[in-house]
Amino acid sequence: MKILIVTPSIPYPPYRGDKLRLYNIINILSRNNDITVVTFIKDKNDYTFAEELDKKGIKIHFVKISIIKSLIKYVKFFFSNLPLQVLSRQNKKMKEKINFLTKENNYDIVYFHIFTTAQYYSAISSPHTLKVLDLTDAVSLYLTRFLEFVENPLKKIYFNIEKKRVSKYENIASKFDVTFVCSHVDKEYLERKKIDSNFKLFVNGIDKDEFNYSYAKPEKYRIIFTGNMPYFPNRDAVIFFINEIFPKVLKKCPEAKLYIVGKDPTEDVKKMASENVIIKGFVEDLRTEYLISEVNIAPIRFGAGTPNKIIEALALGVPTVATSLAVKGFNEEIKKYIFIADSPAEFADKIINIFNNTNIRTTYMRDVSSRIVDALNTETIISDIEAYLLEKVNMKREQYFKSQL
Repeated sequence: MKILIVTPSIPYPPYRGDKLRLYNIINILSRNNDITVVTFIKDKNDYTFAEELDKKGIKIHFVKISIIKSLIKYVKFFFSNLPLQVLSRQNKKMKEKINFLTKENNYDIVYFHIFTTAQYYSAISSPHTLKVLDLTDAVSLYLTRFLEFVENPLKKIYFNIEKKRVSKYENIASKFDVTFVCSHVDKEYLERKKIDSNFKLFVNGIDKDEFNYSYAKPEKYRIIFTGNMPYFPNRDAVIFFINEIFPKVLKKCPEAKLYIVGKDPTEDVKKMASENVIIKGFVEDLRTEYLISEVNIAPIRFGAGTPNKIIEALALGVPTVATSLAVKGFNEEIKKYIFIADSPAEFADKIINIFNNTNIRTTYMRDVSSRIVDALNTETIISDIEAYLLEKVNMKREQYFKSQL
């Protein structure tokens, strides 16, 4: 198949959820399909990142973002009904680029990654091209949960407006032949909104070669939290853990240490550093960081989707303690392998129990690892999606040509 992928940013390096998801999609689909990517570019680093995709034979087209025009978009927010996230990616040149590429190439699929690119659906020139939207998460659901924790009155006003606009904007899914989301919770939420679209589950997976079980003796009392730190739910989670949960852990295990691993730690996170809280930032070898930790944590209080920080740790056989909201997007088969706790006291107790019970790591988690790898193998998941898309492409072409008779 010939596939054009429209994305708001280059999916490299694949260090966070949405970039990792798209990178895996491109990497696997490019083996049997002709892939072209069109994306926005902000600075010289993006050109460097693009070279990594070029090495895989991926054709890339760029549309440069103007800083001045981006600032104007913030002014337009007050005179528009569109979400700011969508306005920030509204670009005439991008629309022209997509229109040109779809006229010059007989694409079977145009794959729009993340809801901010959905606005360009009308730029597709071919009537028989399959239009696919990968929402990944239901953004209005995320904002609904997020608003429960916003205290600043001005921020609350802004995010209430943004949530209402996003909720209305999500109806754009009706313009697509297929709309993907990564969890059944997001799928059911969008279906309850009565949006006329073909919603399909496309779960996040793991690289079975990188995240396969390997026993390594962990450092005693070592706790790990991973995530892209500029992402607010991660910042909130780690600060909440340090302030509310970690003191209860230290009371019983004074030697416990928390390692915060993730790109671009923000100032409020850096300020939490201490003898027992180590800010590692970005690391090349995330696998080892997991393996030398006794416990992986996901004290997420709001968000959507299925966090990679959970499935990666489980695949490696690392016990994970998480809030019920963090695991809400997983099916029951996966949830039963996670230590779920919501109150600070319960969360701390689950961590201490893992510290005190080595059998959890050596016996129970080894079995968990093999089951998770079988259930969430990225290769299998994306291959199944590829077969599904090929079927949809053939159906749409057949329907189109029949209509022309």
